[in-house]
Amino acid sequence: MPLAEGEYYVYQIVGLEVWTDEGERLGMLSDVWETGANDVYVVDSHGKTILLPAIPDVILDVNLDQKRITVHLMEGLVP
Repeated sequence: MPLAEGEYYVYQIVGLEVWTDEGERLGMLSDVWETGANDVYVVDSHGKTILLPAIPDVILDVNLDQKRITVHLMEGLVP
């Protein structure tokens, strides 16, 4: 089934590198949790797990060609 622009199947994004909008590599997207409010992206980051809400304020860009997701880390998202 076709998706709307800006929507992706989980298999398309798992394994992509995750970078901040400040140019820092966070890690790799390892899973997507589907919750009632919004999806949560699970990022493996140097032995830690970072959970990012899949909302427009946090997930800025998904580039399948470059295999890269760009995120904005809002205060309190990363311990």
